[in-house]
Amino acid sequence: MNWMRVLIRFGISFVVLYLMGYVVPGFSGLTVSLVIGLGLIIALISAVVEKMTHPDSSRGRALMLFLISAALVYIYTLVVAGRPPVVSTILVAFLVAMVDLVYPETVPKARPD
Repeated sequence: MNWMRVLIRFGISFVVLYLMGYVVPGFSGLTVSLVIGLGLIIALISAVVEKMTHPDSSRGRALMLFLISAALVYIYTLVVAGRPPVVSTILVAFLVAMVDLVYPETVPKARPD
């Protein structure tokens, strides 16, 4: 398990959920502490599932993250806010997965000249 990847997923989830709180009325009920908690849950569960399934490509990893994020965000906002907006939940999961897809698995090392 790559802890840097978990931190990046947490940061991505936190930023996307925090910004969606300003745009989407269903997410405005999430406070900063709840968004931090949800970001940690998404990062940790996706790391555990990734460790168990070993996706072979970055697309497989992004699809796995999309499904986990969509399910967790929907359940979390259902419990906290009451009625979660389904389209916004899918949008949040899509943004989290796409940013994770764009971020490289390993950072290339600079060659000494």
